[in-house]
Amino acid sequence: MEMNRREFLKTTTTLGAIAALGIKLPLIAAAAERARRDVPDIPVRYIKSTCAHCVNFCGINIKLENDVIRAIYPDPERAAYYNVGICPKGVSGMFNTYNPYRIKTPLKRTNPRKGIGENPRWVAISWEEAFDTITRKLEAIRKDDPRKLIWQHGHGKYLIGDKFPKAFVKAYGTPNLVHRTTVCEAARHVADELTWGYHGFLPDVDNCNLLLNFGANFFEAEQWARWLDHATTDAIERGMKMVVIEPRMSHTAAKADEWLPIRPGKDVLLLLGMAKQLIDADMIDTPFLTAYTNAPCLVGPDSSFLRDAEGTPLVWDVNSQSARPFTVGVQPELKTNQSIKGTTYRTAFQVFSDSLGGMTPEYIEKTAGIPAHRVQSLAKELGKQARIGATVVVDGNKLRYRPVAIHTFRGLAAKQFGMQNWRAGLILQMLLGNIDAVGGINLHSVYKKPHYLEPSKAEYPPKRIDLQESVFFPHATHNIAQQVSESILYPSRYGLEYQPEMQIFYGTNRPFSTSRARDQFKSLAKTYNVVIDIVLSETAEMADIVLPDLTYLESWHLSPTRYTPYSKHTAIRQPVANVYNLPQDAYSILWELASRLGIRDEYIKQINKKWKLKKYPLNPGSDYTAREVVERLWREKTKGKEFDYALEHAFKGKKLPAKDTYLKGVEAKFKGPDQPKMHFYAEQLVGSLKMVSETVKTKGIREINLEDYRLAMAPLPEQAHGFPVPHIEAASYPFYLITYKRMYRNQSGNTALNPILNHALGGDTNENFVLINRATAQNRQIDDGAVVTIETRVGKIEGKAKLTEGIRPDTLAVSYHYGQQSPSFPDTAKKGLWVNSILESHPDVVSGMESFNDSKCKLYKS
Repeated sequence: MEMNRREFLKTTTTLGAIAALGIKLPLIAAAAERARRDVPDIPVRYIKSTCAHCVNFCGINIKLENDVIRAIYPDPERAAYYNVGICPKGVSGMFNTYNPYRIKTPLKRTNPRKGIGENPRWVAISWEEAFDTITRKLEAIRKDDPRKLIWQHGHGKYLIGDKFPKAFVKAYGTPNLVHRTTVCEAARHVADELTWGYHGFLPDVDNCNLLLNFGANFFEAEQWARWLDHATTDAIERGMKMVVIEPRMSHTAAKADEWLPIRPGKDVLLLLGMAKQLIDADMIDTPFLTAYTNAPCLVGPDSSFLRDAEGTPLVWDVNSQSARPFTVGVQPELKTNQSIKGTTYRTAFQVFSDSLGGMTPEYIEKTAGIPAHRVQSLAKELGKQARIGATVVVDGNKLRYRPVAIHTFRGLAAKQFGMQNWRAGLILQMLLGNIDAVGGINLHSVYKKPHYLEPSKAEYPPKRIDLQESVFFPHATHNIAQQVSESILYPSRYGLEYQPEMQIFYGTNRPFSTSRARDQFKSLAKTYNVVIDIVLSETAEMADIVLPDLTYLESWHLSPTRYTPYSKHTAIRQPVANVYNLPQDAYSILWELASRLGIRDEYIKQINKKWKLKKYPLNPGSDYTAREVVERLWREKTKGKEFDYALEHAFKGKKLPAKDTYLKGVEAKFKGPDQPKMHFYAEQLVGSLKMVSETVKTKGIREINLEDYRLAMAPLPEQAHGFPVPHIEAASYPFYLITYKRMYRNQSGNTALNPILNHALGGDTNENFVLINRATAQNRQIDDGAVVTIETRVGKIEGKAKLTEGIRPDTLAVSYHYGQQSPSFPDTAKKGLWVNSILESHPDVVSGMESFNDSKCKLYKS
């Protein structure tokens, strides 16, 4: 019997995706072959683009038959610059586009009550009614107080680029645009910023011989996963040793040379303990510490630097035996105590060294669970492999050679003291002198924002709804996603001068995705909400109006990309389909709203400013399609490269010479006399704390406990940073509870509807579980697959137990992207545990980072 063309395309679209994943199903393969024989001469073409399923932005090559997406492959051209392969989400991305559960028309809520499980009673409306309703609401708010509008995006930032929403809110007049970084890795960024004036780092794995990885799971889902997976594999095959330090054996730990199962939250103690071992053995890079960092600066009893009349920090000069600025002819002493005019001063290095007295291997074993002998041997191995003092010539450049590196992502960051955790990692690497050295840790855009090395203004009252860089979160330079809900519910607590009335959510399931998640949803009952998305997520179910969006396979964008230490590239994303013939996407929605509000020309002005368009700016008085704008952005970023090249290749790459990789960072910005210095000692936190203390006292702010802030804002990481609030207060809860991410899901909800990700790949992909150490489970008579209850001080959840030797006996782990609650999702998408609903919230008050991995819990059979 012959198969008609429609049936053939329907069948082979599914079969092609399964084949692209490498799943070998003989009966299905045979069916596909019969289908091909019966329907010949199908037009086939390939279009290159960039994946936007996650933030790796992999190059992809999309196969279409008769304009239907049949398969998605990695783009082999991109392998030399970033990704060799793509993950299951990328391979199966067409199912998000062809998803029958997608939103296909604007929807309006008719039920005024809002809450989880409350039926919105949606009615379909026209685009004209949707735009008219939203515009009237925006006009009224703008006339009253534009600050009452909040724009929130998560992955939406990467679907059209955050510069368009930033331009829109600037033109509108609200400061309140909020991204998701504090539910991702913000503490790591802020630690970088406080240390060297910007953020972003990668290990120089091509030249590294020993890599310590603290909880970055780049063999599944990390921001550089699709580069680090193959780069570290190549390095391990070359002979690099990788040690993974984390409570749960991740996929990355399973591929490492050694897994050290550290107790949750105690990473900072291990890092400080290894620092002590290196200092005691004099295995430190003294020339690096004195020439590149502020470690030689003299610190007084008030924790501030001794300064001259011009405010320049002073060092102890070996040559003159006096306190002087580090200028030409001065030789700074690294280790000293000096009495100057009756006051004792110590170098910042000496302050740090003196603070480590109790960080013995035995103490680290007792608190962090790493055997004392391994603390000693690992530190010794680091010091030896660092080859302190060695140099190497690369492309004719004589460079420092320190082939050891420490890497992390959420492993150190997603904690109450996340900033201090990674500061400890940075300080340990400064001791080794591996920063921007060949084989070490490679920094990105060093000293790009010098004001990060200055005290915060700690503003009050806060201008922004998320309290960013206010007295509450003085150095939170990345929007504080989880704070928005609290500020809406209790604005007077934080001194806010306005009550938000409207929120626009684009490509984010924000309340579902952070700690104490049920409480997060309460704020949405107090605002008028517009959601732009492809599916009816939990956040969309709280909306007043929902607008459908195009998927990343249907829309234009100058795509973000991921640099490496050795390359960078510019890329586009281009549409290959419009399955449901949707007339709008987020880009055109913003343009239409700006036009109706009468702010289009100001919006254009801000777009030019945000994108830094000089040669190819948008012209006021004109309208532009998404394709026209992407073409201008491409030409600007590639210095005039023809757009036809972008349509054919989707990217333009550049390999970096050694001087760009190793000589444009700390070598150019910090080395030697009369130069700014890396902050071994974060003295700006001392100044910020003074500002916070003064404001709290003069304004009578009750929400701030100054003792908590003194601890969090210490200029150096210390022992107490290994003991977050739940570890102290929840003593009767015997287990540590941590979260992690699996490759198959994200929290926006659309991946929960993907049949390849949730069914074809295996029976365990559409449901998460409670990872329990096998011996622990046996002691509690819990069998594999049994239903168990996890209870924290916030609440309880039930789920299936999965027994393993790959987790500490005192720790439970649950992946954080399951247990969807949306009534619009099928039952298969609702399986698993919504772990965020029971996590305690103790944000890092320096960076705003949420404390996903600090909760403690009880465990029992349901």
